[in-house]
Amino acid sequence: MQDTVLGKSGGFAIIAGSILLFVYSALFTVLLPIGHGQYDFVQVVLNPNWTRLALIALLGILLMMIGFYTVYERLRVNGGLVAALGFLFIELAYLLQACKVTWELFVYPVLATHTHSAFILGDGILKQDPAVTMFRTISSLTILIGIILFCLSLYRSGKFPKTAAILIFIGALVYGLGPLLSLYASIAGILTLAIGCAMLGVRLFKPQAV
Repeated sequence: MQDTVLGKSGGFAIIAGSILLFVYSALFTVLLPIGHGQYDFVQVVLNPNWTRLALIALLGILLMMIGFYTVYERLRVNGGLVAALGFLFIELAYLLQACKVTWELFVYPVLATHTHSAFILGDGILKQDPAVTMFRTISSLTILIGIILFCLSLYRSGKFPKTAAILIFIGALVYGLGPLLSLYASIAGILTLAIGCAMLGVRLFKPQAV
């Protein structure tokens, strides 16, 4: 009974979380004044939709953390060290992403609102700061390591569809490379990842096989 409740809760969390992240990614280019070339980042942050989208992203990340915990609960017995490390890195990656979104939600609007601090965003000073650059690099590495190890555990476990592991891996890879390609590549990557996560969620709704 407890396993069924945990599985259904985790299944809902990972499906809802992945959908919210896809909605965030898809609406980012639609609701914000980004255009197709150079844009004023300060004006983007001042747009009312910036805060709404950041809230969607934060909720999606928190739900994904719950969902991946439930997935790991089913991998834990037979998954071994690879599954444990994959879970650790993927949870750390989402935690760091949540920290980043809290900046976007609470700090960026304050900086953008005041003329004496707006240049920190507009001139890219914050983005280019060595400490912030290191934070982003570490965040990207934890995502990469976590996705590789966790998807490997999913693929080998036999408790989840192998297709789900493949889709999550491809989706995360395409999403990560998206900024080097185009915004549409990022959207396609997060959609692929969401489909893979939805498959995990559907399996979590079913009782765990003994």
